[in-house]
Amino acid sequence: MSIINDKYHNLSNFKNQFKAEKPFPHLILDNFLKEDYFSDLKLDHSIDFKDKGKSFNSDAEKEKWISKNVNLPKLVSNIVNELNSDNWIENLKSLTDIKSLFATDVGNTDLANYHEMYKNGFLGSHVDHSSDPKTGLPHVLNIILYLTQNWNNNWGGNTVFMSKDGKKIIKEIDYIPNRAVLFLHTPYSFHGVTKLINNKNKRSTIYVDYYSENKDPYQNYKLDFGNKFFHHGTCFVLPKTLDYLKPKNFYYLRTRLGYIINQIIK
Repeated sequence: MSIINDKYHNLSNFKNQFKAEKPFPHLILDNFLKEDYFSDLKLDHSIDFKDKGKSFNSDAEKEKWISKNVNLPKLVSNIVNELNSDNWIENLKSLTDIKSLFATDVGNTDLANYHEMYKNGFLGSHVDHSSDPKTGLPHVLNIILYLTQNWNNNWGGNTVFMSKDGKKIIKEIDYIPNRAVLFLHTPYSFHGVTKLINNKNKRSTIYVDYYSENKDPYQNYKLDFGNKFFHHGTCFVLPKTLDYLKPKNFYYLRTRLGYIINQIIK
């Protein structure tokens, strides 16, 4: 039996809404998981396994931790499995019209599915990796699910969608428990997370991404920016250009230059 709210079992009903949203196609799904299942997460979600993952503290991402190479708690793992199931993939195909959509099989050991963020944390403007780590095929869709059950909007932690250059906030989506955000992933789908302020609880999310066997995956979309796919790593837009020259930001400089070069020669 599916743990996803019954009203989201036929996403084709939301196709026009998804494609019309700006700055890039997206869909907000409130009460995403069935109420009973989401309520039970508190029994499982309190497990502390922070020391087994990977932490980030830099000019681009701060007080952030991901569950890479960690066995997820069962109730969380069930959600990840559901979001990678054949039935859900078929549902996403009906929403996006990307018929060659598939879920990667590299799993949580390579692409972390569970994320946490703590007080003063933030995630700067960025666009995710362009390709499936195993096949190199295009990364075309993301889903983010907000897991923390008790959250105050004054704490921040909202998802922001940026302009095509990653420098201006176009839309801000509140962090509301059991809300899922689906969005088309393109080389111009810059997004981030607003700074957490005085939060008493950690900001927890599940993140799952999807790929396409079609190497020209956006051909049926009319986008407000170039719809040509090109390869790139996860690319951050730092607050100040000179920040890229700091030795500790060499990774961000390298990925940013790679992004710009591939954008030009695509």
